[in-house]
Amino acid sequence: MAKKEVVLHVELACSACARRNYHTQRNRNNIREKISLRKYCPWCRQHTAHKEV
Repeated sequence: MAKKEVVLHVELACSACARRNYHTQRNRNNIREKISLRKYCPWCRQHTAHKEV
């Protein structure tokens, strides 16, 4: 039986325009819920919330 990966590679999508701008990692054991970070969106030209897809 294969083990589940502990570190996940996730994409962050802009909440305003829904474009996937950033890639990051999160540890499945330490952070259970989905990530939401405030980052700069080059298409919206402002800082918006980026949520894990």
